[in-house]
Amino acid sequence: MANGTTQRVADLLSAPMEAVITSLGVGIARAQRELDRNAIATQREIDEDPALAELGLQATWYQMPRVELELTMAIAMEEKAPVKATAAAAISPISSAVISPGALVNSRLAQLHIQPVNATYNNQFNYNVNASSKMKLTIVPVPPPAADAVVVAKLKNDEVLAIAQPQLVSDANARLAVNFNGQGRLWFVMQYKITGDQTQRLALVVIDDDTKQIVKQVK
Repeated sequence: MANGTTQRVADLLSAPMEAVITSLGVGIARAQRELDRNAIATQREIDEDPALAELGLQATWYQMPRVELELTMAIAMEEKAPVKATAAAAISPISSAVISPGALVNSRLAQLHIQPVNATYNNQFNYNVNASSKMKLTIVPVPPPAADAVVVAKLKNDEVLAIAQPQLVSDANARLAVNFNGQGRLWFVMQYKITGDQTQRLALVVIDDDTKQIVKQVK
C-alpha cells in the first residue's frame, strides 16, 4: 500500500484521546437517559391506569452504578513547532521519529492521539501488539447536590381534591386514587368505577404541585 494511502487510513482510525473519552462518556449518558425515559413513561402509565393507580405502584428505575472500560490502543504524540528549532516530526505507530533531548526541551506536547489495536489494525500496519498501551476508564454516577433529599409536596390531599373536584363526574359508585409523583412534582387524581371484572376510568386530573394549576384533564 502506498505511504499516502496508509497515512489516510491511519488518520481515519486515529482520534484525540480526550475525544474518545468524551464519546464514551456521552454514549453511557445516552444509555442511562433512555433507561430513565422508560421509567418515566412506565410511571406515567401507572398513574393514568385506574387499576394500577389504586395499588400505588411505582416504576422501577434502572441505573448503571459503575461502568469499566479497558482499551488496547496505540498512542501517537503530536507536537507543536519548537520555539528555536525545526518542527519535530510527529511520532506515530506507523513511522517513528527519534527526537533529540534538545527538541523535547524546545517543543511542547500538543495532543495525544490513540488508535484502537485490533486484528484489522495489526494486519494493515504490521503492528506489534506487544508495544500497545492500555487505558482503563471507570465511570461512576455522582449525585447532584441535595439529590438524596426527600421530595416534599407543597399541596395536601384535600387541597388537590378541591382543585380537581370541578373536573370530576358525579357518580355514587366512583372511586378516587390520589398519587404524588415527586420526580415530576405532579399530582394524579384518578376517578374510576369497578363493575365486575372491568375497571372504567371516569376522569383523570393532573395538577402541578408548584403552580396549583391543572396541566392535564381527561374524561
